[in-house]
Amino acid sequence: MTQEASTSSVLGAFDGRSLSYLGVTARMQRGAHGEYLMTWSSADARWQATVERTVGSHRYQQYLARDRDVYFRLPIAWDVVRQRFIHMNGAFLTPDPPAPAKGASFARADYDRHVTRWNDNCVFCHNVHPNPGLDAASGRFSTQVAELGVACEACHGPGAEHVARNGDPLRRYALSLSQAPDPTITNPARLTPNRSAEICGRCHGQRITSDIARFEAHGDPFVPGEALSAYSTPLTRDTTLNGRAGAFAARFWRDGTPRLTAYEYQGYLLSRCRASNQLTCESCHTMHAGEPSGQLRPSRQGNAACTQCHSQLAQAGKLATHTHHDAAGSGARCIACHMPNIVYGLVSVRLSHRIEVPDPYAAAVAGRPDACTLCHVDRTRRWASAALARDASNVRPAPLSELPEVAERLLAGDPVGRAVAASALGREDARYAAGYRAQLLGALLDAMGDDPYPAVREIAARSLASVLTQHPAEALLRAYQATDARESRLAVLQTVRAALGSDAVSVPPAELRARLRAAAAQTTIEIGE
Repeated sequence: MTQEASTSSVLGAFDGRSLSYLGVTARMQRGAHGEYLMTWSSADARWQATVERTVGSHRYQQYLARDRDVYFRLPIAWDVVRQRFIHMNGAFLTPDPPAPAKGASFARADYDRHVTRWNDNCVFCHNVHPNPGLDAASGRFSTQVAELGVACEACHGPGAEHVARNGDPLRRYALSLSQAPDPTITNPARLTPNRSAEICGRCHGQRITSDIARFEAHGDPFVPGEALSAYSTPLTRDTTLNGRAGAFAARFWRDGTPRLTAYEYQGYLLSRCRASNQLTCESCHTMHAGEPSGQLRPSRQGNAACTQCHSQLAQAGKLATHTHHDAAGSGARCIACHMPNIVYGLVSVRLSHRIEVPDPYAAAVAGRPDACTLCHVDRTRRWASAALARDASNVRPAPLSELPEVAERLLAGDPVGRAVAASALGREDARYAAGYRAQLLGALLDAMGDDPYPAVREIAARSLASVLTQHPAEALLRAYQATDARESRLAVLQTVRAALGSDAVSVPPAELRARLRAAAAQTTIEIGE
């Protein structure tokens, strides 16, 4: 997770390639002594930084430079999957900055929007036993970690005594034969479900403490196996900050469901399955097996994650009756309905960790997407409510338009809602009825052309590429994704529209589109840097 910069840790192509954004050209290259350099040039300035450390290696890799006692995150990251550099403004839900006055350059503050200090921010979740070491009087840091990255002691606690005492083979054999817990180390699997989940919640559930000065000066005192609540409290929609209400509300849907990654623990706390006091993170995940992408237990793939408790639904006949879908199809996947993809991550949308019963009407009240229309993308919420209730008299939520719910949200939702909608339209199992395909393609093209958030545009482009697999227009989208200049993007989109043909794409009437766009909320979503 965190490493010193070296040939084995740096994944980005520091081969002289460049990235232009907001009138600034960043060039990534190697220095005379093999160091990794980022150099920025604008019309009136030039600056350079040496990469000292890396953060991440799975989906995106971010880079840290150092200024005396402070490490800070650079504004350029490497997209591991797509093998390209991206600007961090495009990874977070940040809108395009306002256009500068004629003849003026973009503000440096806009370019450096996501340059963040590592010492008292990233350090807490990406390393073992972090201590910012902030001296309040001088403002200087003497940051230390027990180990860079996420390693054994992050989950098992201090291990020195464990190593020393288990150097005795007789002790090891005695423990193994007795099957008793080893008191020298914490084993999450031997803790109560709640206490075990708190170990994961320390990093997968953003928190707040009443004594931030203590954390900054001496580090987070939490040790795996202790009560997390002794030191901090998970953020919720209602958490106040210095007496200010609503400080974190934008990170949750109106019913309190998290809608950003790093709040999985909050979703767990809201889950009905937790009421049995048996569910914990390790019910489905393991740190020592499975694919790194999700670290799911091999025995918990697919519906097995749910049927380990709901065993009666493991039978195909009962599963079909329960879901009203073909047991062999994607509509019978438990998580599709009970853990829908409504959570924004870095240029991606991920499943919710609040396990719940789908309810389109309740979702409408909460202002959030519903599981039904995230799959049946050609349908309205009114249809979903009626279908789920099996009773047309229960159709209460009224859409803003007669467009499918996902298309409407892509135009009228807030940034998270639009990202969720754009992602849904590219799902492999998305239902595209023939009569609605042109509308949905039109909605994606509209978002790619006019949405002010780079992340939403990128997700829409990925979804369109998924829909157009094997179509000649798919190749054109690579040119779209390679530019941030609005004029260039629009030119590419004109070419895509032409390649698709006028009959393949339809857009809402101008009056309806304007009304929906006017309803869209344009606000920066603070993810919690």
